[in-house]
Amino acid sequence: MEDRFKPIECNDGDVLDFGGNTYKIAKFKQAMDTSFNPTLESILNQELSRQGINRKQSLNGNWFQKGTDCEILTLGSPSWKKGKVKIKISVEFYVEEEDLQITNSNNSEITEPESPLDDLRRMINE
Repeated sequence: MEDRFKPIECNDGDVLDFGGNTYKIAKFKQAMDTSFNPTLESILNQELSRQGINRKQSLNGNWFQKGTDCEILTLGSPSWKKGKVKIKISVEFYVEEEDLQITNSNNSEITEPESPLDDLRRMINE
């Protein structure tokens, strides 16, 4: 099935409406960040373990805030590099294709007005 939605950039001051409940993007993102609590992390660890992905448990690291210790070997690198992996979830808003087409067709009708100085420039150049 073809994706019929197109993403747009959202700013912290933009507002979402969920059936009459409105929230600024900044508040929505903050609520998402605080929702990443130890219970959610425990559920994530259990599901990853069920899928065969096990990690060494660390007292000072976690998936969402500080990251968890790991190593990476990148293509072409001669050795492993120590670091952390952190899960970050982004919030995106997708405009339905129909609305996007209407917006684009309206924008295509707008033409740049001719500057009143254009006549003077033509006369000077002649």
